[in-house]
Amino acid sequence: MNTTPKIIDNWLEQDYYDHLKNSVFSTSFPWVFCQEVANLGEMNDEHFFFTHRVFDRFEPQSSFVKELDHLLVNYLQVKSIIRIRFNLYPNIGKLVEHDLHEDYQYNHNTAVLYLNTCNGYTGFEDGTKVESVDNRVVLFDGSTPHRSTTCTDQKARIVLSVSYF
Repeated sequence: MNTTPKIIDNWLEQDYYDHLKNSVFSTSFPWVFCQEVANLGEMNDEHFFFTHRVFDRFEPQSSFVKELDHLLVNYLQVKSIIRIRFNLYPNIGKLVEHDLHEDYQYNHNTAVLYLNTCNGYTGFEDGTKVESVDNRVVLFDGSTPHRSTTCTDQKARIVLSVSYF
């Protein structure tokens, strides 16, 4: 499996992307607070986020999974889903790099779709930084150590993360 991240700009067709983004940015989209970002037991007041779990533990966790069928089939050619979630990292007034982590400790595909442009990024152990740009995706092996960040130039940094085979 190739461990070099692949970056694709303007990844989704604009109408579909706008529909996803408008749904997630609506006031009715439900978010759940998480006290830890990368590692269980984190004791850092600056490491927190909000998530919307779409698929986890071998089953849908949200009716929003239907909205992602087009993305999973036509863009990622998913054979099996491991986890799908939207993540919201609030602006806390400074850029915080979260701890390096692996999504799972076995080779698998990860796609991170950025839903807004901001100065946050996805960072990798080798120093590579993929900037958060509206409708950009980064594709990589999720067992490759990587990290998320907050942002300081928007209210929040919002991504869709898909782990799959």
